[in-house]
Order: sequence, then C-alpha cells, then structure tokens
Amino acid sequence: MIERLGAEIPRIGRVDYGRVTAVLVNSPELIPEVLIERAADFVKGPVLRVISRPVFGDGLLTSEGELHRQRRKLVAPAFAHQRMTRYSEVMQAHTSALVEAWRDGQELDVAEAMMRLTLGIVCRTLFDVEMPSQTESIGRDIVTAQSYAMRQIRVPFPLPQGKARAALGRLNETIYGIIRERRANPSDKGDLLSMLLAARDEETGLELDDVAVRDEAMTLFLAGHETTALATSWAFYLLAQNPRYFVRLREEGAPFALQVLKESMRLYPPAYALARSAECDTAIGGFPIRKGELVFISQWLLHRDPRYFEDPLRFDPDRFLPEREAQIPRYAYLPFGGGNRICIGNHFALTEGQIILNTIASSFTMELVSRKPARMEPLITLRPKNGIGVRLRAVGAG
Repeated sequence: MIERLGAEIPRIGRVDYGRVTAVLVNSPELIPEVLIERAADFVKGPVLRVISRPVFGDGLLTSEGELHRQRRKLVAPAFAHQRMTRYSEVMQAHTSALVEAWRDGQELDVAEAMMRLTLGIVCRTLFDVEMPSQTESIGRDIVTAQSYAMRQIRVPFPLPQGKARAALGRLNETIYGIIRERRANPSDKGDLLSMLLAARDEETGLELDDVAVRDEAMTLFLAGHETTALATSWAFYLLAQNPRYFVRLREEGAPFALQVLKESMRLYPPAYALARSAECDTAIGGFPIRKGELVFISQWLLHRDPRYFEDPLRFDPDRFLPEREAQIPRYAYLPFGGGNRICIGNHFALTEGQIILNTIASSFTMELVSRKPARMEPLITLRPKNGIGVRLRAVGAG
C-alpha cells in the first residue's frame, strides 16, 4: 500500500489512512520545512505523543518545546565522545561472549539473538547491571506495550489495557528499583544512568527527579536496544543472501561494517516513518496544512526511491563509500530522523552496530534457513514478523 502512495504522491499530497486523513511529504526538498524551518508549527504524531506517553512519559521521544530542549541538554553529556570508550568495551565483551557460545551448523533466530544481545548491552551501558535472567520477560513486555500502542491508534474505541498495563508495570518496577538503589548509593559507574542522576543545567540549576530519570531511562532503554537489534538483524538477513560481503567484512573491518549497516538501514529502516501533527494552519512547499492534520514522512519510501538511489532494491554497501554517500540528496536518507529531534543516540547505535557486525563476521557466516522473503511487522519499529532463521557456518570450518 505505501509503495502505491509513493507512486501517486511524488512530492506532497493528502491520503486517507484508515480513520485518519494525513499529508504525505515525499520529497527531500520539503522535509526541512517540517523538521527545521516550520518545526514550531508541529508536535509529535499521535502514536508517540498520546498512545505511547504511558510508556515513555515526558522523555525525549515525546516531550515538546522548551521541555524537550531542556531534557536534551541534560541527557546529551551521557553520549559524549569520551564515554564511548567504556560503552565500546561493553559492546565488544557482550558480542564476544555470544560468539563463543555459538557452534558451526547451529540454527537460530538471529533477530531474537540480536534483541538479547543489545538488551544485555543496554542494561550494562545504561544501568551498569546484568539481567540475563530477565531478558526474555523484558523483551516480551516491550513487544506487548508496542503492539497495544499500534493497535489503539488504528481503532476509534478504547482497547482493553490489561496485558499492556501489566507489562508496563513490570518495566516500571525494574527501572524504578534500579533508580532507588542508585540514589541510595550514588557514584559514577561510567554508565548512562550515572549521568542522568548527576545531570544539572548550569544556567537554571535544573535536575532530573526520579520520574524524569525514569522517562529518559525508559526511552533510552527501549529505543537504545531495539533499533540496533533490528538494524543488525536486517543486516545479517541481507548478508546471508550476499555471502561475499561476509568476506569483505573480515578483510576490511570497521569502515565496511559501517557501510553495511547504513545500507541495511536504507532498505529496512528500523524507524520507517515519522509523523507530526499541525498545531496551527500552516503550509509545506505552498501546500496548505490544516490545524490538527497529521503530516508524515516515510523513510521506507524515500530510501527505496529510484530518484535518489539507483537500482534501489539492490543491497549495495558501496553506496556508502564516502564519495558516493556525499552524492545522496540531503534528507533522502534519514534513518535517525533530522532537525532538532535527530536521534541523540545515533553515534552510540552506529558504534554498536559496527562492533556487532565485525565481531560476528570474524567467526561466522550465515545462511538463511528459509528461501521465503522475511515478513515485516511494522510496530513502532520495523520488525521481522516471524524472526529471521539462519544456519551458522564457522569461518574456516570444513
């Protein structure tokens, strides 16, 4: 359906999306008007602004205006370059431990494996805790909360909240428990939570209370592991279909791993669309937007548009060689969004993805168990509906 919309609306136009009438912005030249030049005319779309607020509270994903500016300023030091060394060490250690447990010929769901891996990494880098016994239940609770949010936005009546409320309650219990423990024994453990608890605005003296810390921690917790897990899962799905690139990963290391990751996020962007609601009557590229109207931008459409990417459905990591990447029109590729709301953890995610791809490819290649194309499940992020089954082949075996 969305490909049809893209063909019918090459620049900007209205579409009926279920019970919602929306405006599709489908041209890179218009996107800065939405995300930068007229950003004050818009707020986040209804999924994140309303439906997902119980999950994310007033964290960076959902907050607006001055509150968003203050929160981003307080959270930014947690992603400072000098802290990435410690985070990188954690990423490497967890990925190496996973690889050591794998065996030649083993079959597994690589999407599930990446979710477990990145959940362990975010638990250590965000909270400085190991929670291996809880990873499965946390993962299920995250999916439950997301699925409820997406189902609710599609129907005009309230859905039963029982399972979603229970899942959110367990997630809150976990995060508030860690915050209480850290407040009682304050110290800089080199993790993101230490930075959130110590954050203070030098101009206003503003600090984050427990609710604010919870909101930002929940945002980083959910977004911080899931997007990288999906990016690497889709990368291995594509690599398994193009095994020669496994060889290049081993030979070329980090630079090529970054190319693979970027190309994977082009074809399968974890954040596949972003939406804004108009706060007032406004216009984009001269096209009138009514107050309350939903405006959306689809990374899925832009990233696969032949106007900006030659042979767009072909997996070609060399699109992201520096000289070729520089030729991509600005805002034709935006896996992390753009403007003042660009993903604050983009460097963290790219670093983590490169480490995971490099470490795994040094020991294993993968074959797809099924020849059927992977089915997609577009929740808040773009998930493989039934996982991605692969067979591991140890490098040098046989």
